[in-house]
Amino acid sequence: MDLHRRTLFKILGLTAAGSALPGCERDVHNLVPYLLPDEDIVPGVANWYATTCQGCEAGCGMMVRVMEGRAKKIEGNPRHPVNEGKLCARGQAALQHLYNPDRLQVPLRREGRRGEGRFRPIPWEEGIAEWVKQLRMETGAAAMIARPMTGTLTSLFATVLDALSGRLLLYESTGEQTLRTAHLRSFGTPVLPHYDLAHADYLLSFGTPFLEHWLSPVSFGVAYGKFRQDRLMVRGRFIQVEPRLSLTAANADRWIPVRPGTEGLLALGIGHVLVKEGLTRLSSSQLADFQPSFSSVSLEHISTTTEVSQETITQLAHEVSSATAPLFMGGGPAAAQTNGTETLTLINALNVLMGVIDRRGGVQWREPRHSPLDIAHPDLTNEHELMDLAQEFEQGSRTLLHLYSANPRFTLPPSLKFERVFERAKFIVSFSPFLDESTMMADLILPDHDPLESWGDRIQMDTLPIPAWSLSQPVVRPLYDTRPIGDVWLEAAHRLGGSLSKRLPWTSFHDMLQSKWERMIGDREDSSPTFESRWKEALRQGGRWSMETHPRQISVTAPSKEYEPPEFLGNSTEYPFYCYPYPSLSLHDGRGANLPWLQELPNPLTTGMWGSWIEINPATAQALGIHAGDLVRVTSDYGTIEAHAIFFPGLHPELLAIPIGQGHQAYGRYAKGRGINPLTLLGPTFDRHSGTLASGATRVRIERVKGQSQLVMLDPKNHPISHHIQETGGL
Repeated sequence: MDLHRRTLFKILGLTAAGSALPGCERDVHNLVPYLLPDEDIVPGVANWYATTCQGCEAGCGMMVRVMEGRAKKIEGNPRHPVNEGKLCARGQAALQHLYNPDRLQVPLRREGRRGEGRFRPIPWEEGIAEWVKQLRMETGAAAMIARPMTGTLTSLFATVLDALSGRLLLYESTGEQTLRTAHLRSFGTPVLPHYDLAHADYLLSFGTPFLEHWLSPVSFGVAYGKFRQDRLMVRGRFIQVEPRLSLTAANADRWIPVRPGTEGLLALGIGHVLVKEGLTRLSSSQLADFQPSFSSVSLEHISTTTEVSQETITQLAHEVSSATAPLFMGGGPAAAQTNGTETLTLINALNVLMGVIDRRGGVQWREPRHSPLDIAHPDLTNEHELMDLAQEFEQGSRTLLHLYSANPRFTLPPSLKFERVFERAKFIVSFSPFLDESTMMADLILPDHDPLESWGDRIQMDTLPIPAWSLSQPVVRPLYDTRPIGDVWLEAAHRLGGSLSKRLPWTSFHDMLQSKWERMIGDREDSSPTFESRWKEALRQGGRWSMETHPRQISVTAPSKEYEPPEFLGNSTEYPFYCYPYPSLSLHDGRGANLPWLQELPNPLTTGMWGSWIEINPATAQALGIHAGDLVRVTSDYGTIEAHAIFFPGLHPELLAIPIGQGHQAYGRYAKGRGINPLTLLGPTFDRHSGTLASGATRVRIERVKGQSQLVMLDPKNHPISHHIQETGGL
């Protein structure tokens, strides 16, 4: 980073209470939540600033350590209810997002053909004027694809696009929509509950990677620690059911492998035993609604199909019935099939059978008695809805595409043919600070500030025991000639005029944010006499929570009486293996691939890093003549990939597992040209009810090819899987 000392000295941050942070050796002298004037800087003294992590959708609270204008270190905010002071690697790596050498520093206009990657710098005035011109020309034809988010910024997007008859799609690429659909079918609400893991004493999880990337992994990690060792003489028992031994399964007391796509059938078998032997906690009238669903399939058929013995199924049912506070969760591979929603509704029904709805240690929905912040919380978009959008671009009813923190050219399989959107769009505007695969297709790039340079807020209603309204604030001054996307959209709204100017009267996004929050905290009766003092306190804390709540009203519905088996693309003779692309622990869905700290973070089970690999059961590999380290080719009806083979004994013999996150063709020096993208293999098949891509429903074949691939590993001869093979000989 080529910055002069004087420039660095002027890049200042916002302070927050740092005394509660572990490892802080210096006292925090300044506790003001806004940029300090130059004369107040004390060289060598650290200030800590509260903000909200943007590394994933969980929204953990962060504290950023700033010295002389430089952000030096990030820790978890001990006051925040999501993470209680803990933070994952992606949150820690936010510093490399801020100081990344590949960040876009000025607005850019395309030169040459679309997709060539040739851009020229332009002034902000020229960029905004061109964008507004396109909005006027293409009235009613605009669409925006953005990352999942809530809060004031989402409200701004929704207001502008609504006035223009546009369309806002918040795309979540890891299958969360299937879970929301299942809860809507089971409980009448798409809002996800708080899984009170901390107070449960028995957890039966069907594929849920809650210690890796599922929903809010840091929050679940904190709860898991309490589940295991926070209570005197009580240690929660944990069983994980899934076809691959994930990091979450490696932490369980017992891992039960099943045939891919049959997790729901196993849940049906457990419920069958509970109902048959009278072990449920429902009244006879309530049980009557559920009995047909759990009596439709014989236990013998369930055992044969799932490859789990009848003895094991019965044992699990008895363990559940003897637990004081049992809890069931489902997700990950269980939700990645064409019957994902049905599988999750059966798992939900087990929670109902055991009477843990709205109980301590069970499944809870809480909501504030009076919503204090009236800002947008729109629904998420699935892949099927993105296909509808592609159809609109083909028909010409949509012509102007906006992109914000979304990269559909990477996260969508080529078989969905979403590329046609980029080919048919008359004009593409991206607000990304990096040249990822989708932004490379843009005609105009108006780069957003880094999250550590920005204002923002977030509503967190899902998975928490209490709702939280989190705040983000600048912790350093902007490094480059970028602009906050909120300011850019407000300026565009004012230039468009008409009703938008009245609906959005603010001159800056900071003013809009503060105005929204004044409604929430301006009338509070507490020790702070003015809104300004309350606003500063909210910034110091990182938001507002601990509000009065009450149980959300839900309506319980029994699952379908007919079990839906999974469907797979590809003939089982030609393609004998199931394919399971799973989100990387560090790179997630690929958004972290441009950060070297995350690239060099070894996978805990394989120790692989800086590349891609294909996991295969050692017994299967031996039968095919594949050796560890061989270059192998995996083929489906939709694509082919080649990568390094890793023996993985914790794998169903007919399953191949491949981490998602690598295989970028752009996105900066640390991501480009590294590894492969397994989504290339997937076919266009969806969950029947949610419309989410069924990422585990494509069959493949594998073969050894000539040559060797290179994969960086922490210790190829002594990694955990090698030891496991030597000790057990595989499964």
